[in-house]
Amino acid sequence: MNATLEKNFELFAQRISLSQHELDNAIKRAEEICQFLSQATVVQECKTTGSMARSTAIQDFSDVDIVAVLSPPLSAQDTPNSITARLLDILRPTYREARISENTVRISFAHGPDVDVIPAILDTVSPNGGMIYKIPSPNRSRWNEYAPEERNQEINQKSALLGERFIRLIKIMKWWSKQHEQPVASYEIENIASATFSSRMPPITHAIVEFFEFAESSPKGRRESHGTSISDARSIANKALQCEQQGDIRGALNYWGSLLGDRFSSVVS
Repeated sequence: MNATLEKNFELFAQRISLSQHELDNAIKRAEEICQFLSQATVVQECKTTGSMARSTAIQDFSDVDIVAVLSPPLSAQDTPNSITARLLDILRPTYREARISENTVRISFAHGPDVDVIPAILDTVSPNGGMIYKIPSPNRSRWNEYAPEERNQEINQKSALLGERFIRLIKIMKWWSKQHEQPVASYEIENIASATFSSRMPPITHAIVEFFEFAESSPKGRRESHGTSISDARSIANKALQCEQQGDIRGALNYWGSLLGDRFSSVVS
């Protein structure tokens, strides 16, 4: 890979990442909310998870995810919708900006990432020893399975095996998706990256092309209405790679800028 492109993508990934100060503040905020929730008798356990725990968070878009494990057993009246509402009732007297957002209670802040509190019920233990929870589906009509420890472990192991470029790819793909009405959900980006690269990590421009090829061929976890967005992105990424292989670095940068937006273009201008 051209050294100029490698450096530009490295700088871009740094620019869209949270600084250590921002990350520390976000984790501190989550810990304070967990401490508050732990005082409620209905809350059995509370912990931070999601992109903050996996070092895949990006600026402007990543929230802090907290799992609030509620004490069983469930009664016949307890539904995904009712336990989300119950969690809101616990939080709102102290956190006035709390509101239900899909299957979480989102606490908004004027500065820094918002916090999403996910209501969870312990379901079972996986063969690896990780906890598997039941959490509300996005529309709170049914229960979904959720295994945050396994996700954290998988991403951290892949990062250790494949190096920093693996995390860099995830952040760049999350940024692309957020800039284009999120054709691929953040959790699915991590799934696709893990499935695409098992034991090797190619140069970042090649990795992006391979990511889009895998995403286009596998509709799991993405909204079909956005299939064209993925196809278009793959086409642009391929054109950028072709320019790079022909020695046209400026042409490659122009294509990458059209795909990733002004934040990328400002890095190379």
